[in-house]
Amino acid sequence: MPDDQSKMQTHALWPASARPGSHSAMADAAVAALDDAAALARAGDCQRARELCAAVVFEMQPIIAAHAELLRAALHALLTVRGFRLLSRMVTAISGRSVHVVMLPGAGPIAPPRRREEAGRTIYILDPRWLDRLSRDDMYVRHWCNALITQRHGHPNRSATAHARRHLELV
Repeated sequence: MPDDQSKMQTHALWPASARPGSHSAMADAAVAALDDAAALARAGDCQRARELCAAVVFEMQPIIAAHAELLRAALHALLTVRGFRLLSRMVTAISGRSVHVVMLPGAGPIAPPRRREEAGRTIYILDPRWLDRLSRDDMYVRHWCNALITQRHGHPNRSATAHARRHLELV
């Protein structure tokens, strides 16, 4: 049974049954699949969108952090499909820090994302209406991606991290 599920997930990512030959081609195909997952979620098929995200992240996990565009697409898709547990696992694997997402009730004006640091983890407080408007090229997603890449390389570039934090309101 697990083998069948793995084949289904791989087929969802590589429908032509042949994997692209290079890491770059695989990353491009994965970005397209993650964009499809975000579109599925926006169309209301959140379950299928989460399944597609899980398949992509599972298949591409060895190279996600090595490709900025793929990492940005994964962050965007996981936020859009509300795949917060998988998002936390992916971020933990890259940065060593746990992430927890708390959704606001969504009343009143749309609230920008906020974050709070706790021992060993970061809590993101997000408005679902803000998530509904999120794009892969959003400044928030770009800065989070850049901060993760900086942390992954073991060079805590304070200016990159500080720049990313400026766009998040601390609570």
